[in-house]
Amino acid sequence: MVEQPRKTILVIDDEEAIVLLLETILEIYGYHCVSCLNPQNAIKTAEEIKPDLIILDIAMPEIDGYEICASLKKSENTSRIPIIMVTALALAQDRKKGLESGADSFIFKPFNPGTVISEIKKLLA
Repeated sequence: MVEQPRKTILVIDDEEAIVLLLETILEIYGYHCVSCLNPQNAIKTAEEIKPDLIILDIAMPEIDGYEICASLKKSENTSRIPIIMVTALALAQDRKKGLESGADSFIFKPFNPGTVISEIKKLLA
């Protein structure tokens, strides 16, 4: 049996605790995780590593997740990468704005690890 290469997931979040939690969950489930704590570097990092999927926080300093998502979806290099937005913003308009910016899925903090993995599997299928 040929072993499949591990899928790479880029986590973009300015909160180190959230990044560490997601890295741990993703590694347990066999994913390769790359993290970006500085939202200013997010687009460049995504273009360099070309991940299979991106997990993106919304509320970050200087450039928010909506802007990053929209930029990634407009770029030919990253437009096909599925993006899951993760946020503590739980209003319907926040979800709507996220989906309008190009997000493929939306998960609210605090999140259940099973929900995160389920969304990843669905988007990578």
